[in-house]
Amino acid sequence: MSHLPEALKVGIDTIDQRHEEFYVLYNTLKNATDSDFLEAFNAVILHTQGHFAEEEADMERVVYPNKSEHKQEHQKALDEMNYFREKVVSGKLVFAKVYVKDRLGDWFRNHLLNMDSDLARVITLSR
Repeated sequence: MSHLPEALKVGIDTIDQRHEEFYVLYNTLKNATDSDFLEAFNAVILHTQGHFAEEEADMERVVYPNKSEHKQEHQKALDEMNYFREKVVSGKLVFAKVYVKDRLGDWFRNHLLNMDSDLARVITLSR
């Protein structure tokens, strides 16, 4: 079982825990067999929906200045995940596997290092 690397932790336990959960689910998805792929993808999407809702609630609590842009990034990511999930359902598994392998992990890392670390900074300052 892989764990979130220290370099990707933002220092807020609730955020780091959500990211840890995503990271484990993402690695399961990345290594899923064709027959397990849809179930693993569904688990990632379900987690991500709740993850983003909790993060957006954090933004509301601290009056986060970049809330609008951050929420747009969340919606874009979910839309993309759902688009590729539909590819799996319609039998185009290879497209979704390439997306998961080449794009989703990079998106998570970049989003975490840029937007989520900024949110963590604002939360820390508001305490």
